[in-house]
Amino acid sequence: MINIYDFFEFDENGIAVQKPINRIAYTKEDIDYKLKYIKAMQELGMEVTIDKAGNICGTIPGKIRTDKSIVLLSHTDSVDNGGQFDGPLGVFSGLKTAETMIQNNTQNPVNLKIVICACEESYRFDGKACIGSKYLRGDNLDFDKTISRDGLSLQEIVTKYKADLLEAVEKVGLKPLKEVDKVLDSNNEIITAIEGHIEQANTLHDHHNNIGICTSITAPYRLNADISDIKTAADFICDLTHNAKQPENLQKYRATVPNFSIKNEINPEDLQDKQILTFRAKGKANHSGSTPMNQRKDAVYGTAKLIQLLSDVPDIQFLETYTPSYNNNGITDCCDLQFAVSKNLPYSQIMQLLNHAQNIANVNFEHIPAIQKVDEKGEPLNQKTGLFIDVRQQIGMEPSLTSDMIWYCIKDIIHTTGKNCHMSITSKGTPYATNADLVDLAEQICTENKIDYEVLKSWAGHDLATLTSNELVRTILLFCASTGGSHNPNETTTLENIHSLIDIESKLAQKEMERANEIYQIKTENEMEAEIA
Repeated sequence: MINIYDFFEFDENGIAVQKPINRIAYTKEDIDYKLKYIKAMQELGMEVTIDKAGNICGTIPGKIRTDKSIVLLSHTDSVDNGGQFDGPLGVFSGLKTAETMIQNNTQNPVNLKIVICACEESYRFDGKACIGSKYLRGDNLDFDKTISRDGLSLQEIVTKYKADLLEAVEKVGLKPLKEVDKVLDSNNEIITAIEGHIEQANTLHDHHNNIGICTSITAPYRLNADISDIKTAADFICDLTHNAKQPENLQKYRATVPNFSIKNEINPEDLQDKQILTFRAKGKANHSGSTPMNQRKDAVYGTAKLIQLLSDVPDIQFLETYTPSYNNNGITDCCDLQFAVSKNLPYSQIMQLLNHAQNIANVNFEHIPAIQKVDEKGEPLNQKTGLFIDVRQQIGMEPSLTSDMIWYCIKDIIHTTGKNCHMSITSKGTPYATNADLVDLAEQICTENKIDYEVLKSWAGHDLATLTSNELVRTILLFCASTGGSHNPNETTTLENIHSLIDIESKLAQKEMERANEIYQIKTENEMEAEIA
């Protein structure tokens, strides 16, 4: 029997342990953890395959059609200092669903596949996410020119990863994995795809709901902006953030600036007889997609708001902003601002503006000696300059509209100040709608089983949205209620919520298998009658 305690850590009271997880895609840590899932798949009698992108799949063959599949999917890689459940919980719920169907002697006319998508998180490749599922969809990924943060190509990384994984499989006594080009023909093979996940931070928890049923999945639009002036950049950040702060049911996008690192060119003579002050905005790191705009403690936004307030003070000169660390889809918990001010200016006036910025942005400020660009070991921290912008589009938006929105947000500021701005897009996508019939079916199952649920949108990217380009595939994304947000060690959920997720996913998969049985059994009978005639 598959045991949750083999995959996740709980204390003696059944409370999930909050701990940092560093299971970056294609690393040894990623391999070690995947071995647990490979072992469980093989114990369920599945044949396990691995493909050229590193996707892993366990298959129970169909009894009528082995070219058609019901797919349960998620990922196991994490961001740097992530949490226990973001990703792996979906793979685990897939395993438990398969186990339940086997125990119930479910007739499977088509394959049942559990897919662990490779490199879902964007951390390893600096903004490039869902590499495994995009490969399955048929995207033209350039394995040689896709370069990681550590300067290696995707081809080099995957080659070593596969060799190390296959060696580890043999070393622990598991059956060899079969190497294939693709573990799934995602555009022609899938009938239904189900992904389980945690998301929505505290939304489900605050509404006392165990399950979220997702109707649409956001698409990230990411770009680098090289703005030559701190005040200009701050105005842009504040405008972009303000425009995104619509009532949640009306929001079509969420905006985040994970990196705000700019150094103004200052004549040293202009700093004579002035005091240099450095302040650090301290917020709370969280996922840029799944954290509602009104619940954020965003250090970058706090810094930008302080700059706007300080700009009304005579003789203020902004010297530098710096974000010590950031990830591409994260709200930043720390941002530094250094500026010069007349020594005659009352310190109380600065503190008054600090307090005002704190209240607006829901962050704290502390006075620090100077901007620190090295860690405790003396190693350099973030060295990127400019802004990195993450805009999460929802249904009703598309890349062209997002481009227009960003352009109109900044053009008046640029024209007024006369400063320069250069923008380069790193990724863009179109939001994805899940299957309305499956949403209705999931609601029905929740109601019949007295499981509290909520129908909502996903503000984070998921493999499900990039898995296939076939619009006829029935897809659904289920959320397990959680607290603490995603992409940080505080991410957690409860055993009750996990059991609810598994229960709904199992019943959905059972219903979809029954539907497949009706479709393909009838087709087989008709074909037989035609042959007899």
